[in-house]
Amino acid sequence: MGAFYFVRRAIENMKETGLTHLLSMGTIATSFFLFSSFLLLSINFGTFLETWEKKVQIILYLKDGVGEKRALQLKRELQKREGIKEVRYISKRKAMESFKRDLAGYGGVLEGLKEEIFPASLEIKLGEAFRTPERIRALAARLKKIKEAEEVQYGGIWLERLSLFLYILRWGAWILGAILVIIVLSVTANTIRLTLYNKREEIEIMRLVGATEAFVKFPFYLAGGLQGLLGAGGSLLLLFFLFHLFSLKISPYLSIYFGQLRLSFLPPDLIAEVLGVGVASGLMGGILSLRKAAGI
Repeated sequence: MGAFYFVRRAIENMKETGLTHLLSMGTIATSFFLFSSFLLLSINFGTFLETWEKKVQIILYLKDGVGEKRALQLKRELQKREGIKEVRYISKRKAMESFKRDLAGYGGVLEGLKEEIFPASLEIKLGEAFRTPERIRALAARLKKIKEAEEVQYGGIWLERLSLFLYILRWGAWILGAILVIIVLSVTANTIRLTLYNKREEIEIMRLVGATEAFVKFPFYLAGGLQGLLGAGGSLLLLFFLFHLFSLKISPYLSIYFGQLRLSFLPPDLIAEVLGVGVASGLMGGILSLRKAAGI
């Protein structure tokens, strides 16, 4: 008798208590769906945050009395500072032209605008190593001390908040994962135990004819593993379907507000890990149920 025999026995055992196993797999699938959703969200949010960090820049608005000559001199001085990759001077005229271009649909309202009301500014792009919230905040604080500076704006506050959200999201995923393992162990153990009670007469006969304990118990271990595998696999299939639907229907609208979004599903190694956790949890649940039902 080979592996096929044990697989067949495991499937037969699951069929005999089919409704119970279906309910158990539904519970397992729901748990894994929540866990995998957290993982998927944290991965894509992390990618979005990395992309957004690359676009973060500091805008130093100049006082009205600062002429173009001094502004260009200040640009050269800032260009030499550590952590600053590029500095671009935006004159009052360029600021007005950019504003009108962005609001081209309201041309009639914008006709009376004059360039004097727009502040000249220096747009400062940062080096990769200086795009962390702490370094952005420190550099912005130093730039505020420049006497020509009227105001300094940057996305550091949002960057800090988004980074904190990602941190909470990742920890939430692993905490949920730990809870998930407990749920799977409990559900699988109870389901396998019910199957054991239904099969106790058959088990006694097998022992009387000389079957080893391993031979008797292995199909139940395998049933637990299959239950975990099918529950985890089903949750991933559902998640992939919803992710694909989201990418087609909703992602284009989000791109209007957040730029081009590159959404990606769980990578193959993470999918394998989720399935592995499902199988391992199911097997452990089977082992636990057999230990508690040692008298059968």
